[in-house]
Amino acid sequence: MSRMSQTEIELKFPLTSPEETKRRLLELGFSSQGTVFELNIVFDTPQLKLASGDCLLRLRRDRKVKLTFKEPPSEADRSPRFKVKSESELELGDFETMRHILHKLGFTRERVYEKYREHFTRGPQVSAEIDQLPHMGFFLELEAGPGEIEAVSAALGLDPEQGLRQNYFQLFDEYCRKTGFQDADMRFADETRE
Repeated sequence: MSRMSQTEIELKFPLTSPEETKRRLLELGFSSQGTVFELNIVFDTPQLKLASGDCLLRLRRDRKVKLTFKEPPSEADRSPRFKVKSESELELGDFETMRHILHKLGFTRERVYEKYREHFTRGPQVSAEIDQLPHMGFFLELEAGPGEIEAVSAALGLDPEQGLRQNYFQLFDEYCRKTGFQDADMRFADETRE
């Protein structure tokens, strides 16, 4: 099963009370699809060719295995207020075989991040995720059209103007600069080193 390219529009919000956010999402008509552990590997060339072009190649394993490529959107889809990417995603059968293929194709630079994600849906156009990440705690990620993101964030008591557009590695790199923690990856086992 595969999915062709689509435009992804999202905002992230750090959470101090994930349980309260979950309760409010359920009150707003969202349904929880349960919590899963994710292993994500972001690939690039040794020269960081993808990152320098604002692209991302990710292999993810949770209940399924997916390969995702994200790139800048068309000029018409760009937004100064939201994170917008053109996303192509493919479901795969074997995580390690795909990892091997990517290495053989020259994508040998890896950064790993783990997270626990509880996925919420409300209709086909709006999704919300409560993510728990190593070191940085909990985040809410809203993915929908701009109007829906603003409406849901307002209903949750969040200001969309304060939403974050960075990906998790950009946020982690900022966290490391502020705290002095040094690591390329985000793994739960490394939290004891801080």
